[in-house]
Parts: sequence; C-alpha cells; structure tokens
Amino acid sequence: MLKNKQKGFTLIELIVVMAIIVILTTLVLANYRDGQKRYALSQSAQQLASDLRRIQNMAMNGVGISAASGRRGYGIYINLANNDSYIIYADQNGNNTWQPSDELIEAINLANNVKITGVSTPNEKADIYFESPDPTTYISNLGGSNNIIITLGMDSLANTETVTVTLAGVIQVN
Repeated sequence: MLKNKQKGFTLIELIVVMAIIVILTTLVLANYRDGQKRYALSQSAQQLASDLRRIQNMAMNGVGISAASGRRGYGIYINLANNDSYIIYADQNGNNTWQPSDELIEAINLANNVKITGVSTPNEKADIYFESPDPTTYISNLGGSNNIIITLGMDSLANTETVTVTLAGVIQVN
C-alpha cells in the first residue's frame, strides 16, 4: 500500500527561521554603526599624527624656510575651546607659537562627531612646533613634562584615541 507523504516546512518552522534572521540582522547593523564610528575616530587620530609628521619633515627639509620668506619652522596649534579642528602654521616671528600674524598653512577639520577631548597642558592649548634647520621640537605649556598627549573621542563611543608627541620629536598613536 502506498502512502502519500507531503514534504515541506511547517508555519512554525518558517516563523522561527525568520525571527532568527531578524535578530542577526539587527545585531549586524548595530555593530556596523559602532564600527564606522570607531573607524572615523581612528582615522582622525592617524590624520593628526600624519600632519605632525608632515610639518616635522617640512621643517627638517627646510621647505620654504628662508630669510626672505620669514618662515623659521612649522607648527600645529590645538585649542580645546575649538575642539573639532586644529591649525597648521608657518612661524613668521620666531616665537614658536601660533599668532594671528603667522602664516596659516591649513585649518584641518576632524571627521564628523570626532572631537579633541583632552590636551595634557595646564591651559588646554598647545603649540607643537618644529624648527629648522635642526629638527628641534618645541611644545608649549608642558608644565614640566617631556611630552604632550592629545586625546580624541566621540560622544557616542566609550573608547578614545591618543596621539603622543615627545620633545625628542617622536609621534605615536595609541
């Protein structure tokens, strides 16, 4: 005797599979957004370190530095009050700090929602300056320390990125 067996999925099995797919999709999308934010934070820290290395190389190579140009070296000015950007400048008056009379090379805006959340100086401002022809590094407002730590963060992320610059000219991203 032949029995007529039907093969297929029950409605309950289909609902369970769909629920699992919805849960996994939700988890992937939530982690994707956090991953994008962590990536933007990491990229901003790498850009700051890259800009520091760029001006350090410009000063060591003497790019545009001459008595006629008035340039003596290059620096980056960071002010926690303006925490979404920093300034790259050429020092015109030899005081190793940013002044409005200095030549503005570039104003760098950080990626969306990335902020400078800390500068390890007493007044939360810093000039990191490289002088030519010798690769001399000056960091303003250190307060007795041998390095400066710049912290970048985002409001919606618990983790931060730090860029450390020493008086010896070593630049690190942590």
